[in-house]
Amino acid sequence: MPISLPPVEKSLGRKVVVFCDTPPAAPTGIPTLTEVNAGLQASLHLYTPFNVTPDQSTGQGPRKLGAKTVPTENGLVTYPAVDVQGSYLPQKLGTPGAVGNEVYEMFKAAEAAGDKITAVVFDAIDGDISPIPTGAVGDVYLTEPGVIRKGQTGDGEFDHVAFNCSLVISGGEAVAVDHVFTT
Repeated sequence: MPISLPPVEKSLGRKVVVFCDTPPAAPTGIPTLTEVNAGLQASLHLYTPFNVTPDQSTGQGPRKLGAKTVPTENGLVTYPAVDVQGSYLPQKLGTPGAVGNEVYEMFKAAEAAGDKITAVVFDAIDGDISPIPTGAVGDVYLTEPGVIRKGQTGDGEFDHVAFNCSLVISGGEAVAVDHVFTT
């Protein structure tokens, strides 16, 4: 018997984004749960949602001579860059380990060195949880940070100083989707 109102989960404050600047030890490119928990949990640094949304082109296939319809077919899948906006403290830049600048400094160092950063995204987990629990399901992306652009979250009296950075999904696709982190 179908359920008329299936269970749902709230989304407010329930996204965890972890950045690992050290490549995963496994050749699969998927970090272990220990490596994820050693990474930088960035959820409370980021203002914009970290949503990697692939785009798939569609088009019309060739029409057969006797057909009265033209089939629609799926085409190439692309992963556009993700624009990330995060908080930082400009007057504490250059102070190693300054609380509040962790994401900014990680992106800046990776961009300068041409390094990649592994991003692990968990949906429906409290954004301030630590450590990530065993059995959590997440998506893994290898990203390349672009140039950091400084600014603010808006132009109102309650806005914050912020930075923007584009993250390109390396390899053109996710490393893993719906991966269960057990160890």
